Amino acid sequence: MKKLTTRGLLLTAVLTATSAALVPAGTVLAHHGWSTFDTRLAYYIRGEITDVRWGNPHSIVTISVDETELPDGFRDRSLPAQAREEDATATLASARPYEGGHSELRLTMAEPSWMTRWGLDRPLEVGETLEVVGYLGSANDQDLRAVMFWLADGTAIYQQLTSFPTRPEPAN
Repeated sequence: MKKLTTRGLLLTAVLTATSAALVPAGTVLAHHGWSTFDTRLAYYIRGEITDVRWGNPHSIVTISVDETELPDGFRDRSLPAQAREEDATATLASARPYEGGHSELRLTMAEPSWMTRWGLDRPLEVGETLEVVGYLGSANDQDLRAVMFWLADGTAIYQQLTSFPTRPEPAN
């Protein structure tokens, strides 16, 4: 049996650490997708951002619930450029006014590199106004997973990587 030298041990440690760092996080930790959200019913809110945590694995944005009625012509809006047409159309058709009792909701958003791919190349900021359509958390109805949102200038962002576990139901 060959005896390892201090140099050999150090080289082994460096190679192991380097190999571990090169393994994508998704390989180690499975992404939960939409399974913790009720994708049967989509909800609409408009409000002002009150807190932002921009980062991985998801950005979290707290928004005040200022308006919940769908604006005139809402269902006729063009889909965001990056939208999956079938899912985005179903989500818009499912959108209904948020009727929950919370004055603020916690939005689960994509992480920054995905936001950049989808057209948002900067962090959201406290004080900005957003219109949001998303799905409430199955275990916590203060969590809203945003599928699409619109900035004050009309820029639309669509954020969906994986399929919905349940098809959205059209609103009445």
